[in-house]
Amino acid sequence: WLMPGLRGLGIAVAFLVLVWTFRDLDVARVGEVIARAGGAALVWALVPMGIALAIESFGWTWAFRRAGHGVPYLGVFRARVTSEALALTLPAGMLFCESTKPFLLARHCGLGAEVSIAGMAARKYLLLASQAVYISGFALLGAPFLERASQGLIGRGGLEGVLVAVGGVVLVAAIASGVFLRDGRIAERVRGALSRLPLGALRERLERSRGRFVRTDGELSNFFRGGLPAATVPALPFLVSWVLEAVETYLILCLLGVQLPFAAVGALEVALSFMRHITFVLPAGLGV
Repeated sequence: WLMPGLRGLGIAVAFLVLVWTFRDLDVARVGEVIARAGGAALVWALVPMGIALAIESFGWTWAFRRAGHGVPYLGVFRARVTSEALALTLPAGMLFCESTKPFLLARHCGLGAEVSIAGMAARKYLLLASQAVYISGFALLGAPFLERASQGLIGRGGLEGVLVAVGGVVLVAAIASGVFLRDGRIAERVRGALSRLPLGALRERLERSRGRFVRTDGELSNFFRGGLPAATVPALPFLVSWVLEAVETYLILCLLGVQLPFAAVGALEVALSFMRHITFVLPAGLGV
């Protein structure tokens, strides 16, 4: 009875927080907009997110298989959907959901902690590499719109240059993380850094677990075999998933009767997506 009770309590708290978040909403006005668009038509707004999660899960499955693990696609998809639900509903959920992924991958894919952690690190690399292309691409495609909207959004000109620079920074971060992960010693370095803390019990535990850190490094080496270019190919599904964020926003605007060029919507979505990732303490970036 305890687990169903806790689950029910969690749902109740989530509902109350949702009501509190939208306490100042003009419900009548929202109802008018939805009625004008057609409530049934707005169901289509759910489609891009579902497709994006499915495609990204395929990319993550590809990464695991590249490292030599024939994981089931459906298991990866279930783990991805569950972690995304946590990320979007909890305050600071982006941080909390990361700690649940090894458990979810073990439950749905039968993976050990070493393989799961290496797979999570590889996924982060692929996310960074694909996001760099996503940000830079839409910043360039939507530059004329961003130039006109810059003053209203950030109070000055140059928003398009800022986003191109952000894309460059993300690209550098992706390359640096790839090089750092590729050498196959990152887990051992983390263990070494932790073992220098003045905690005897922790040092003993780390020493007993040394083999697991070595195996995690081995898994990363398997993923990066063949060099960074070969390891970056599975980033293509992640890039498609990023683009579907812009498609989702474009579709919602179209359903609500707002006509904007897709490049302009994509450029704006890039800016807002970046801000939502910075303000990760807000559930689903509400307010941004």
